[in-house]
Amino acid sequence: MFMRLRNVLPLLLLSLLFWQCDRIDQTTGVSEGEETCESCHTNQLLLTSLATTAGNSDAAGHLAPLSAVQRVHIRLDAGEESFADVDSIHARVTCSGCHRGVNPVSEENEQKALAAAHKGLVSDPSRDSDIGCGGALCHSDIVRKHATSIHRQSWGAKWDLAIRFGGPGSTVADLPPGVAENFESVQLLEIATCGECHVSRPDRLKGGFAGNATGGNHKFIRHPDVENTCTACHSNTIGAEWRGEVTGTNPDVHANFGFTCTTCHTEDLHGNGEIDREITSVYDVVGIASCYSPCHSNDADDNLFHQVHWAESDNSMKSVSCFVCHSQNLNHFEGGYPENTDLVYADFKVGLNPGYQNGGTPHENEKWQVVRHTPVPRTITRDDWGVALEYFDELPTYKRASPHNIQRWTIRTLVDSTWLAGGNYDAEQCYENCHLHGVSEDGTIAGPLQTFYLMSDYLEERGQSDEILANERVTVDENGQLFPGGCDTCHGG
Repeated sequence: MFMRLRNVLPLLLLSLLFWQCDRIDQTTGVSEGEETCESCHTNQLLLTSLATTAGNSDAAGHLAPLSAVQRVHIRLDAGEESFADVDSIHARVTCSGCHRGVNPVSEENEQKALAAAHKGLVSDPSRDSDIGCGGALCHSDIVRKHATSIHRQSWGAKWDLAIRFGGPGSTVADLPPGVAENFESVQLLEIATCGECHVSRPDRLKGGFAGNATGGNHKFIRHPDVENTCTACHSNTIGAEWRGEVTGTNPDVHANFGFTCTTCHTEDLHGNGEIDREITSVYDVVGIASCYSPCHSNDADDNLFHQVHWAESDNSMKSVSCFVCHSQNLNHFEGGYPENTDLVYADFKVGLNPGYQNGGTPHENEKWQVVRHTPVPRTITRDDWGVALEYFDELPTYKRASPHNIQRWTIRTLVDSTWLAGGNYDAEQCYENCHLHGVSEDGTIAGPLQTFYLMSDYLEERGQSDEILANERVTVDENGQLFPGGCDTCHGG
C-alpha cells in the first residue's frame, strides 16, 4: 500500500499545483472589464498603442533587433485561440505562476492596467532558476547541473581573473568576496539562463521571443535553433566565422553539409554538476567536441600533412592543431573586455601552445595552435568598481581558438594549385609555403618569414606592446628573440 502511494504521490502533488493556478485561457473565469496577461500580450494592436520605446540596437550585429512590441507579443497562428494552444504544458502554470505580477487586473484604462499588472513582475524567472524552472516538480535536476555549468558561471573567465589577481596557483575560491561579486556583475551578459536558450533571444540581443525574424510566441523550445540561440550569443566569433562573414572567408564546410551546433557538440550543454567547478577553460568541459573523434579518427595517414603533423599520433614537436591548417581568418577583440567586444579585426595567427605536453592540459599534444586576441585591461573598471590585476602578465591575451570556419583547402593546405587537378606534391612545397622561415629540407632559404605566425613585432604594430610579456610563451619569437634556443625552439620536444 505504501509503495503504491509513493508512486502516485508526485502525480497528486502536480495535480494540486495545477488546480491552484488560474487557467491562462483569457475566455475563462475573467470578469467583464478585467484584463489578463494573455489578453494584452496576444493583442498586437494594443501592445503597439502601449509601446513607449523603439527596439534597441543589436549588439551582436547579425540578427535584426526586435521592436518593443515584437519582443513581448505572443503570436497566435491559425487555429490557435490562446497560449494553451501554443504550449499546453507550460500554460497550466499560468503567466503569474512564473513571472509573478498581478493577473487579472481591473482598471479604467490600458495604461493603468499595464502598471498594475506589472507590479512585482519578474521578466526572466529562470535567472533565479531554483524558484523558476527548478521550482515545484519541474526541472530541478537540470537546474541543479546548470547552476555550476560553464554557460552559467563563465568558469574560464573567472579562473583567468583568479590567476591575474592572486598569482600562480590561485583559484576562484581564493577571490575576495568583493572582487568575485563585482566580477559577477561584469559578466551578466555572458551568463545564459534557461529562458535565454529555450524561450527568448539572449539578453545581449535585448531579448524578445525566439522564433523568427519578427519574434515568436513564448513557446518553450526543447531543442533551440542555431540562429536565435547559439550564434545569436556567440555571434562576433563563432557565428560570423560559421557564416563566412569575416573578411576574405567562406562559410564553414560543415555548414554546407547541413550540420548544426549540436551535430558536433554532443556534450551536455546543461553542465555536469559539481565537477564543472574544476573548469579552467571551455576545453575542460566533459565531452567537448573534438576533430579527432569520432569523425576524423581514421584520417591520420590520409596525406603527407597528416602523416607528419597529426597531433594524436605522438609526433612530438611536429604536432599541430587541425585548425592551424584548415581554419581561415578569424575575428579578434581589439578593446578591453567586455565593454568593446563589438570592436574586432580579422586576421589569422598561429602561436605556440603554453600547455604543450603539460599533464592534464587541454589539447596538450598540439604544440602549434590558432590564437585569438581576447584582451583584458590591467585594471578592470566598471561604474564605481575597479580592481588592479597585479599578475596580469601570468596569462597570455592571445588564447587558443577553435575557429568555426573550416575549409579543406586553405593557403596552407593548397600549397600548389595543381593539387586540385590531381598533380603530385612533395615536402619541398610544404617548406616553401607553410614553414615559419621558408627553409627547405636541404637548408636552402626558400622564402621570407611567414606572416601568419604570431610575433612580438606584430603586437607592437597593433598597439599591444604592453601585452608582449604576457604572451611570451605564445609568440613564436619568444619576446622578440627569434630562435634563442636554436632549432629546438620549434623542433624540440
